[in-house]
Amino acid sequence: MTDRRERQVTGGFALRLRQVIDAYGSANSIAKTIERSEGAVRKWLRGESEPNVTDLRTLCEQTQTSIEWLVTGRGRREVVHTPPPPSHNGPLSVTLLESITDAVESEINKDNLTLSSAKRSMLVATLYGMFQESQKIDPDAVARLVRLAR
Repeated sequence: MTDRRERQVTGGFALRLRQVIDAYGSANSIAKTIERSEGAVRKWLRGESEPNVTDLRTLCEQTQTSIEWLVTGRGRREVVHTPPPPSHNGPLSVTLLESITDAVESEINKDNLTLSSAKRSMLVATLYGMFQESQKIDPDAVARLVRLAR
């Protein structure tokens, strides 16, 4: 096993995913819930691949897991139920939204990626939700989610 993959399996995303799956039931039950194959989920657990952004969001919604915790290990594992999105409960932070958009574009350009506008929008919306409370962008989380969006 490569050093990077070993770190992922023993102390990173795969370990956190294992905790979520163990709390939820099994790899098979998670796979059925998010409409993915059990083989795909097992590859995520072995660190051989990672879920795309859509699968990540669905997984977190179904298990009430914080995306930030699952991706980075920071914060609480459980979703803290917050008020409705800013459009329904106060003004949108244009400064934060612009910063997130710039960070996403920078990562896309850095890696010469081509992402559809739908994927870009989903990335920005997900990141806005992650950073709305702190009003601070985590560049590592941005980079990781952009990679997952490919």
